[in-house]
Amino acid sequence: MGEGDEDMATRTTPPANDRDAPTGPAANGWNLLTLGPEECFSLVEAGGVGRIGFASTAGIEILPVNFAVTNKTVVFRTAPDTLLATHGNATVSFQTDCIDPENHQGWCVLIQGHAHKVSGEHEVARLEQATSLVPWAAGARDVWVRISPTRISGRRV
Repeated sequence: MGEGDEDMATRTTPPANDRDAPTGPAANGWNLLTLGPEECFSLVEAGGVGRIGFASTAGIEILPVNFAVTNKTVVFRTAPDTLLATHGNATVSFQTDCIDPENHQGWCVLIQGHAHKVSGEHEVARLEQATSLVPWAAGARDVWVRISPTRISGRRV
């Protein structure tokens, strides 16, 4: 090879002409937008499926839950002998999203806060009536957990 020639096997970045040309959805002008707390809540208030993240003795755990939203809090149900019940009074992160891969669009909301097991028959009855939340997982899911947000963030593309 002469001076200035580059071995293609060792090149780590594409040639300038490939690197400078936008491709994919970004080439169409689609932007990543930051969402405010009110817009985040409007996206998640219908409920659905999300993920709860928390620290355990085994490390960071992330588990799926079906959830509902009431009074600007996220609620879900679990069984008494689960990791979620064990960490039902802890600092957690909750994340849910809606993705449309065909159109390269979607949103993601992250709610950070403190989980609290809901105790008291009156409060549980109120949540049952307000949310009609039915766990997807089989078996008794009698432990209600509420996440009180301390930080809410989201993005949309």
